[in-house]
Amino acid sequence: MALTAVDTNQELNKHMAELFDDQSWVDNFGYHIHHGFYDIDANANRDQKTAQIRMINEALLFANVSEDSVKKPKSIVDVGCGVGGPAVYLGRKYGAKCKGIDISPRSIQKATEISNAQGLGQEVTFQVGDALQLAFPDGQFDLVWSMECGECVSDKAKFVSELVRVVSPGGTIIFLSSCHRDLAPNEESLKPEEKELFEKISESLFLPAWISCADFVDLFKSHSMKDIKSANWSEHIAPFWDGWKPENGTMDMEKFIEGHRNGLIKFSIITCKKPE
Repeated sequence: MALTAVDTNQELNKHMAELFDDQSWVDNFGYHIHHGFYDIDANANRDQKTAQIRMINEALLFANVSEDSVKKPKSIVDVGCGVGGPAVYLGRKYGAKCKGIDISPRSIQKATEISNAQGLGQEVTFQVGDALQLAFPDGQFDLVWSMECGECVSDKAKFVSELVRVVSPGGTIIFLSSCHRDLAPNEESLKPEEKELFEKISESLFLPAWISCADFVDLFKSHSMKDIKSANWSEHIAPFWDGWKPENGTMDMEKFIEGHRNGLIKFSIITCKKPE
C-alpha cells in the first residue's frame, strides 16, 4: 500500500517498524545496515564491511570531527540506528556515551545484544523511539548522527528541528540520506516519469515524500546552523548495489536501485555545527 497525504506519522511508524523488524536485513547488510563508501577506481577493494566502516570514517572526516582527547565528542546519539553498527563503532572510537534510537523493537533488541556482547552495554545503549519526537533534553549531545533515516520520516522539517534541538552548542550534526536530485533553476518539480518512479518506490518501501539535498540544506539554514557543508557521494556508493539480487532482499529494491543508477536518487551528506 502506498502512503498518501492522509497517512499519519503513527501509521508510517507502524509500517517502518514492521519493515525493519525483518532481520533478514542483517543477513544482507550485516550489523551496518547502510551503504558503503568505495573508491571510484573499478579495481579498488569491494569488501562490503570494509566499505561500510569507511563510510562512517569518511563522514567524520568530512565533518572535521576531532579525535583530540579534549575536543572529541563525549556524548553521541544515532537517530535511526538500525541494529546498532554505527553507534557501537562511534562509541568505541571516541570512548563516548552513545545512545541509539530506532522505530523497530526487534532492531533495538538486536543492537542491545551486540553492544552487550562487545562489553559496551553500559556505554552504548539503545531504545525504541520516534525520530520526530526525540526523548532527550535540549542540547544533550556533542555529536548527532543520522544515517539513512531522513528518507523514512514523514515531516522533514520536524525531523531536522529535532536533530538541531538535541545537539549541544558547538556540537556537530552528521546527516546522510538518499534524496531526490536537486532541481535545475528553471524547474519547478520533478518530471512526470520521475514522479512515477518515486511512487513505485514508495509502494514497496512505504516511504513518504522525498526532498532534495538542497531542500535539506535549506532546513538546516533555517535554524541558523553554521559551517554547513554538503556533498553528493552517489559515485562512491554505486558499487554497493552491483551484486544485489532483488529476490534476496526483504522487499523489492529494484526500483530504488534504478533511481540511484539513473541519477534520480542522490546519496547525500550534510554536516553542520550549532552556534555556541
